[in-house]
This record gives sequence, C-alpha cells and structure tokens, in this order.
Amino acid sequence: MFATFPGMVVAVVLNAIFMAIPWWLMHLSRQILPGKQGPLSILFLWLSFEFLHARWELSWSWLDLGNVFATWPAWIQWYEITGTAGGSLWVLGVNLLLFFAFFKFFYFGYFDKKARASAVLAIILFVLPAGISFNMWLNYEEGFDPVHIVVIQPSEDPYEPPATQKEISRRVDRMIDLADQKILPETRFVIAPEVSNPAGIWMHEEEYNYTVRRLRRHINDNPGIAWVMGTFVYQLFDPFEEKPAEARLLNHTGKYYVSYNSIVLIEEGQPLSYYHKSKLVPGIERMPYFNYLKPLGRLVDRFGGISGSLGRQEERALFETAAGVPLAPVVCYESIYGEYLTDFYKKGAGLLAIVTNDGWWRDTPGYRQHQQYARLRAIEARRSVARSASTGISSFINQRGAVIKTTNWWQAEAISAHLNVNQEITFFTATGNFLGKLSLFLVVLLLFYMVSQKLIRK
Repeated sequence: MFATFPGMVVAVVLNAIFMAIPWWLMHLSRQILPGKQGPLSILFLWLSFEFLHARWELSWSWLDLGNVFATWPAWIQWYEITGTAGGSLWVLGVNLLLFFAFFKFFYFGYFDKKARASAVLAIILFVLPAGISFNMWLNYEEGFDPVHIVVIQPSEDPYEPPATQKEISRRVDRMIDLADQKILPETRFVIAPEVSNPAGIWMHEEEYNYTVRRLRRHINDNPGIAWVMGTFVYQLFDPFEEKPAEARLLNHTGKYYVSYNSIVLIEEGQPLSYYHKSKLVPGIERMPYFNYLKPLGRLVDRFGGISGSLGRQEERALFETAAGVPLAPVVCYESIYGEYLTDFYKKGAGLLAIVTNDGWWRDTPGYRQHQQYARLRAIEARRSVARSASTGISSFINQRGAVIKTTNWWQAEAISAHLNVNQEITFFTATGNFLGKLSLFLVVLLLFYMVSQKLIRK
C-alpha cells in the first residue's frame, strides 16, 4: 500500500479470485462426477494453480503455501527435493486429514473408526517429514570453499532520488566508505543493493558514468575485488534499428531507448557485465502482456508504475570474475521464484547474490517476509546467499537456510562473511517443480473426465 494503493487493491482482489478457482473446480467436480466425491482433488488442483501462477505475467507467488515455513528451515530441509510445492502439499494434506477426522465430531458429536484413523494419519504426516528434516538439518555439512564477501546497506530513501551531482557523489562516497570498513585482502565481492547506483548507466557510454569511474578507482586501490551493484541501465537504439516492444522515444531525438532494472559487475581490467531483471513486478515494472496490450500502457501509471514497461532478459546469465567465482545475480522480486532460479545453478552458479530495495514498503511485514524467503532459496539449491537490501534487511544465509549475519532496518551499515561455494545440483534444481507438473497432468485428466461425464448426462 505504501508503494501504490491502487496496485495493492488490484493485487488483493485478483489473487483472491485466482485462489478461488481451484476450490471452485473441486466443488464442481463433486457435482459432476459419479459417486460420492471427496475434496482430495484440491491437492493437485491447488498445486497446479501455484505451478501456473508462477509462469504467467500476472504472477504473484509470494502467497504460495509452502512459503509459510521460511522462518523454520529446520522443518523443511527436504525442500532440496520438492521445493516449496512440497510444503504446500504438506499443509493441504495435514489439513484434509484433520478435516476428515473432525467432520463427524462437529456435525454428529462422535468419532468413528475412519475419523480416528484420519487423526492418526494426520499426526504421522505432520511428524514424519519434520523428523526427516531435523535429521538432515543436524547432519548437513557444507563443503569448504570460502569466498569473502562484503554487503553494504546504504539506507537511502527510495522516494527521494538524488537531484544534483553533489548528491550523487555523496551517495557513491557513502557506499565506498561503508565497504572500506569491512574489506579484507581476501575480499572478492562488494555487493550493493537494487538501484543503489544513483546515476543510471547508458550502455553506449558506460565508462563515462560517474559511478563506474569512481568504483574503478576504488577497485584499483583494492586489487582483487569486484563490485556487484543494482542500477538502472539504458540501451539506445537508432530509429531504423530493430528494437524490442518496450522501446520508447527519447525526447525529440528520433532515437529510442529501453530501460532495465539491472545488476552490473565491475572488476579490474574487464568490461562491465550486466544482468537485466526478467521477473518484473506486474503493474509496477511491466504491464502484463505488454507486447499485445501496448496501447493501454498508460494504465500502468495509475498503479504507481511507468507508462510502458521495463525491458527484461529472457535467459539467466552468471557473473564470473577473473578469480573464477561463479555468482548468480538476482534482482528483488525474482528471489521468490525457486524454480526460476534453477537455470543459474545448472550453468554453474556456486553462490546466490540477491539485491533488493525493500524501502518501498516502509516498516511493514513485507521486507521481513522477503528476507525470510531467501532462506528457502538457500535450501532448495544448497547455495549460500548474500543479500543486499537498500534499507534492510541485508544478510548472509548458509546452505541450510540459517541466517548467519544480518543488519538492522533502515540503518546504514556494512557486513561481511566467508561463504562457501557449492556447485552440486540438488534434485529440485535438476527437476524443478515436479509436483506441480504432475499435478497439472492429473488436473488435465480430471477436466477431460468432467467434460465427458457432462456430455454423457446430456
């Protein structure tokens, strides 16, 4: 709501409607199919909904049921196999069994044999996965391959962009001063948050950018380090050059440009490397299905966004320094999509770097939830996480999902840690959301069966 009141209303209403669909289909199936139909179909209807909801341009996977265990990583170490879909299945399965157990008691005042059996199964289904996870938690050991990383939290108000060159210089100097407090001879990365570069980078003149030049001087003074920084990036196109649908006219020059919410890697003796955010926030960073609805782009303004859409990068791209440390760069909202990030790991990423700006939400539960979700990503892929947030919470998370160091909310500071690199592929990384895929297959069969039964009755 702090970021955009109309956008909040639309998100709440649409997600309520979307979440009602699997429940409506479950009740519809009970009416159409022969025999006494129970509510078990909600298991694969809901998992299919979460699977599909992560893949279209109105996606908001923040509310997946499996996310609820983010603050209890010792309970869900098996997410390295199932991802958060396993947690959603766990929640629904236990609740269904409890429903079966207590239905007759609440309506008729007694427990029969089936009800007692359902209660026992509910207890087993709750205890068994938790017990397996606790054993994994106690016995998991990280391979020793440390990299020293510095994370900075400038705590600049996102609603107050710099208005002068003096303010730009102050903000860049402040980040460097914070980093210098923690840099060691073995430091390999300094990570700054989303859009922390106060002066966006035009790609055709990147080396003339004030921030780039200032950080290159800092790197020369600290050999071996690389800066990983969130920034807006602008790509310029000539009038007759092929350009993406997101391109906009640049004033009256006749040229076009595309804006990206990006991460840039700056290291000694190398050209800049970019990763452009691909999972864009619907209505704020991108109008859903913009390629088809471009004439309606001005509606995005009403939801606190931009008139049009940001550009995006379709493929995952690693940052790998001259020292050979492969890093997965992730921008903000992308960090809630576990399966989406698996392409980074398949390409060899051994560490996960998340840059975000959570100040839009002010001091509300949003930024705390966002921080916790990074723990899920650590477990799914068994990757250490360095998280840099503009206003908080910045943190380091180990491969078990335990937070090993953190910052305070809206406090300018820097933290550092040695994180272990891991390039092993987990089952979840290799297969993705297999529970969602299986559920979608079963839902398709269910829908065909429902249609056939309806036709037979007619």
